[in-house]
Amino acid sequence: MPYAIIKRAIEEKHSLTAYYDNYLRHFSPHILGLDRQAWPGTVGWQYGGGRPGALPGQGAWCFFHVWGLIDLRPNNDGWKAGPPGGKPRHLIPRVDIGV
Repeated sequence: MPYAIIKRAIEEKHSLTAYYDNYLRHFSPHILGLDRQAWPGTVGWQYGGGRPGALPGQGAWCFFHVWGLIDLRPNNDGWKAGPPGGKPRHLIPRVDIGV
């Protein structure tokens, strides 16, 4: 189910909210697929919430294993594109969907 939620969010350019590593995260998913170990993962622009070491004020690119996203749900925030440079595409070598 979380994989389908992320895929739909990418297709429709919606932002999501979930807990990951005990931090509330607000993010816009950009890439969904399998990482190097064939685990489902997503790369997104995290624009709100927390993370270890604190989230920079402008946000940051983040990688999440799909199975680690708890209470994943769409939110009413607009989709955030993030800066074009620095998107860690290499973390998802087998892409299912991406923008």
